[in-house]
Amino acid sequence: MRIALVVTDLSNTRIGGISRVATELGRNLVALGHEVVAYLLRRPEAESPSQLDGMQLRYIEPFRTINADYPVVGFSRRAFARLLDDLERESFDVLQSFNLNSIALTQHHRQLAERKVATVLACYETIGMDVWAKWQEFRSSPSLRTLAQIAGESYLMGFHERRYLRLADAIVTEDENTRAALAKMGIDTARVHLAPSGVDVAAAVAANPPEVPTPWREGGPVIGYIGRVDPRKGVQYLLDAVARVRATFPRVQLVLVGGSRHGYDDTIRSVIARHGLEQHVHVLGRVPGEILPYYKLMDLIVIPSLSEGIPITLGEAMASRVPVVITRLPGVVPFVQPADLVHWADIASPASLVEAITTSLQQSDREGQIERAFAFIKQYTWRAVAERHAEVYRTVLRSGSPAPPLVSR
Repeated sequence: MRIALVVTDLSNTRIGGISRVATELGRNLVALGHEVVAYLLRRPEAESPSQLDGMQLRYIEPFRTINADYPVVGFSRRAFARLLDDLERESFDVLQSFNLNSIALTQHHRQLAERKVATVLACYETIGMDVWAKWQEFRSSPSLRTLAQIAGESYLMGFHERRYLRLADAIVTEDENTRAALAKMGIDTARVHLAPSGVDVAAAVAANPPEVPTPWREGGPVIGYIGRVDPRKGVQYLLDAVARVRATFPRVQLVLVGGSRHGYDDTIRSVIARHGLEQHVHVLGRVPGEILPYYKLMDLIVIPSLSEGIPITLGEAMASRVPVVITRLPGVVPFVQPADLVHWADIASPASLVEAITTSLQQSDREGQIERAFAFIKQYTWRAVAERHAEVYRTVLRSGSPAPPLVSR
């Protein structure tokens, strides 16, 4: 098959769950023998290669926009227009776009149907779910920027989201919670297919700790947070929890690995100072190269998110044989089976995080839990993700009937 991916960024330019999924999906589709062309936004601060792991890359030039960090609406319109222009000279079997990158489908669905291009949308959260998470951000860290984002996304939710989702030939999501949200919107669940994100288990096993200075003191334990540093990820609640964990572990260290947006790293540094944690919390920012080696520095990974699907960090930690504390995200709870593969905390609750972190660090069956979690996550490889997507593509192209339930390998 010849497949077009429409996604603002791949993981060679931006850190984030969607860019990582698109990158791994594309490279594994290529490994399965398919041809993949990715339509991306050119980032002036990053390199713009024409190829990446067998994928052909085509760029949309930067443009003026209110939100330069996340210009998905303007990008979607330009990417779809570029794709239709390319269809005058070549053909594609499938177009897959990701989250709000799909918004231009409402403008171009007829032209794509006339050219017999199947449309598959990846929806890892509905806009309504994202708006709820941003309200939680606003409550913990009020800002006009966040309020403007809430207003803008509420408009997109009310006037666009249901339309483009209903036009898609198929929708791929990674968790039951999002599928249930889509059903409440009136989306035919026969067109919604589950494909949890994958993990490069072999790379996680082979990774060695990075050769970088470690600014934290010996002793520990070392708690790791790996991901984007912003309010919706619950970092502010994690900092509060670590301040309390010091009562049991006076030398505890927290390492924050990941970039930030809108100057939120400065906000986090002020929270660190307010708690008197300057000697206990280390903000590494976005790190160059592979992220998997950084898991090998940690005694525990904490995922304190307020809202998201199935975090890639969860699988990478399990594959790296690091215990996990995670909030009871509605999409994650039914995914992790049995439930005792991780330690759970309530969403937006520092006290619950303290209890889960302390329990995890003091547990007697640490190695047993690590090995059970490793056996579980070995089922979810990126190749399995690509095979599942290819199965959905073939089914849509063949008959448009729903693909079978989740297949994991």
